[in-house]
Amino acid sequence: MNISVRTRDIVLSDELEKQIERSIAFAVDRHSSRVTQVSVYLADLNGPRGGVDKLCQITAELKGSIPVLILERGDDLVATVSRAAKRLGYRIGRRVQRVRTVSARGPRTPRIPVETWPAIKKSA
Repeated sequence: MNISVRTRDIVLSDELEKQIERSIAFAVDRHSSRVTQVSVYLADLNGPRGGVDKLCQITAELKGSIPVLILERGDDLVATVSRAAKRLGYRIGRRVQRVRTVSARGPRTPRIPVETWPAIKKSA
């Protein structure tokens, strides 16, 4: 599993980057064999004005499924990344469970439109 971190208007120290990678790795650990790539994008929307302006976007590429996208906003960068990582772990688990359930049912039989049903003959 490859984790990449990109930022905009945020100074990313080595310690902060390692902490982010640890949170993502811990949240995804259970399903790490299915995850191929995780991209983390961090942005400071308001700049130095403050407020609820830290954005964390996490995209996880899964084998045999569509990507999982998580968006989280908050005022503290570390807390925002932590919440997003927890949500990511939950979403990946749900996606894996859904794929398992669908594949266990087998292929679906196509529904026959009502117009093609054979006419029911009344016996008189």
